[in-house]
Amino acid sequence: MAQDTGPRLAATVIVLSVLAYPLLALRIYIRVKTRAWGADDWSMLFAAVPFTALTIACLGGAFNGVGGHEAELGPEKTSAGLHWFFFFEVFYCIAIVPIKLSISLMEMRIATSKRNYVISLWITSAMFIIMNIISLFVIIFHCNPISWAWDTTTPGGHCNSATTLTNIYYADTAVNIFTDWFCALLPVPLLWSIQLNRNAKVSVVFLLSLGVLASLSACIRLKYTVRLNSANDYIHGIGDIVIWGYAENGIGMIVGCLSTLRPLFRRVFQLGSSAPDASSKMNGTRSKSRRNYLNCEAGYELPEGVRPMDRDVVVKGGTVKETSIRDSDSEEHILSDYPGIKMTRSVLQETSFATTSTSGQSP
Repeated sequence: MAQDTGPRLAATVIVLSVLAYPLLALRIYIRVKTRAWGADDWSMLFAAVPFTALTIACLGGAFNGVGGHEAELGPEKTSAGLHWFFFFEVFYCIAIVPIKLSISLMEMRIATSKRNYVISLWITSAMFIIMNIISLFVIIFHCNPISWAWDTTTPGGHCNSATTLTNIYYADTAVNIFTDWFCALLPVPLLWSIQLNRNAKVSVVFLLSLGVLASLSACIRLKYTVRLNSANDYIHGIGDIVIWGYAENGIGMIVGCLSTLRPLFRRVFQLGSSAPDASSKMNGTRSKSRRNYLNCEAGYELPEGVRPMDRDVVVKGGTVKETSIRDSDSEEHILSDYPGIKMTRSVLQETSFATTSTSGQSP
């Protein structure tokens, strides 16, 4: 007799939730700190609600018969396990949508100026949203009354053909796998066309491509779904389905949050720095341009739409003063009053000074 998968289910849920929730908190902190809050963050924040319900459903199932053997559980415990499995199916469909949508919206922020990429992401998002909504309603109303799904003692109850539910499982899993791979591979050509140093590109592509792990979870879950059709012990067979279904959601949330933490990684590990701080000497006084990632950049984890700086910096006679004029992101001014001083602004919002001086030139 195969081993009870209930303990393995509980361990999977605990490990993934312990990783997912702190990373979500860090994501919120980074986005608020850098004033880069966007639609993708709202989506992931909303996802935390059904994801929490999914976590409770999986833990409830783990301790109430899911993954056990019907012969050992008895009718009452088996019914309880099927009840928790029903909650798992419902909240799986609800949670996966905002998690995947958050990742798509984040990539849209990166590709904001590339219309074809944005359109393809919207089409992909529409695919998994529609498919999971269909799956949700089919699962909920598969049996009449709904409680017949876990309690077959209800008089006059019945369920639709099991083939219908199986086909929905296959279609939903196929769509989720396709969209996971699409979103995981899209950043490769997208980021390689952006002016960003090689280390930063590799790190960002790696973080976003971790979404493939969620797709692998879906592939494994599909294997156990196929086996379920011929399983003699249904309550035991659904154990692995729940494990990998929760893993798909948990890994999706973890990856979605990890890919927004580049400011934190960069601060701690100096990840993706493109050049050392520029410095110059003016009239014997050393002036250094300094970049603070969390404060001076737009706060996005990727260089996709930096905000203009709040002030222009003008150098006069070796001193620095600020003016209230705002420039566009890549605009460059030559200070006409002081032809030897040139100010350049890069897309990373570094401010550097290149000076030339001649002896006897007055400030």
